[in-house]
Amino acid sequence: MRILTRGDLDGLTSSLLLTLAENIGEIRFAHPKDVQDGKVKVDKDDIIVNLPFVKGCGKWFDHHVSEEGKLTGIGKFDGAFEVAPSAARVVYNHYKTHQKAFDKFTELLEATDRLDSAQLTKADVEKPEGWILLGLTLDPRTGLGPEFQKYFRWLCEYIKEVPLSKILSHAEVKKRTDRVLKEQEEFKKLLKKHSKADGSVVITDFRGMKDLPVGNRFLVFTLFPDCNVEARIFNGHAGQTVIAAGSSIFNRTLKVNIGKLLGSYGGGGHQGAGTAQLPPDKAEAQLKEILGKLKANKG
Repeated sequence: MRILTRGDLDGLTSSLLLTLAENIGEIRFAHPKDVQDGKVKVDKDDIIVNLPFVKGCGKWFDHHVSEEGKLTGIGKFDGAFEVAPSAARVVYNHYKTHQKAFDKFTELLEATDRLDSAQLTKADVEKPEGWILLGLTLDPRTGLGPEFQKYFRWLCEYIKEVPLSKILSHAEVKKRTDRVLKEQEEFKKLLKKHSKADGSVVITDFRGMKDLPVGNRFLVFTLFPDCNVEARIFNGHAGQTVIAAGSSIFNRTLKVNIGKLLGSYGGGGHQGAGTAQLPPDKAEAQLKEILGKLKANKG
């Protein structure tokens, strides 16, 4: 079977567990929006994990709250859905007969839960280490792109063979972790320049910018401790404007369900984080609406 997933730590951990439970021959990647728009073809040999459901797939595993309301329309399917800290946790819970083999990766699974649900400490953000640091080398929002798919597939197998200390010392991993840590200060300066507080919302506008330094997506909350949500705006494909919103992991007072809010604009996500790609002719008006709802903190 083939895995179809997204390229982050949750996708990696989910893929690792699935390779232990199923006969996997290939790992493929897709953007959630392309999956939503029906641009990704699947069949009964595809296991979709950490992405929206596609009719005709063999199995589906997901945990995004934005997908919960679609379950009735999806109907019966093989796999599992639950609102959980990570899709990997859903996979772990589903394959009960394989949990003895899975338990070798308990620390990785717990770190995946923490990173994907943003249950991090200030130290995790400012001085990441261990599995969290490794996860940042896989986070597409961090900005590490070259040879990504090859790196992901290699890690999926390498993690099975060696301990974390040896993984982090491997040249392929170390060059990425070194870059994450090295460019952190440069990214912090960029955040200070392009971010502003509007009430409880910190707005980061990266439109028109290219070749950004690698940056931990939670770093902004150390700079704006009084804000409870960030709205990061940047250019998307074909003239679209992307808004990526995330609730503060230090000031947890946001009442808005971000996944459901952005789901109403064609995007999706979790309770505390999500994205939407806004069409050129509606982007400014929709941005104003979304920012207004976040600032009102109702929902």
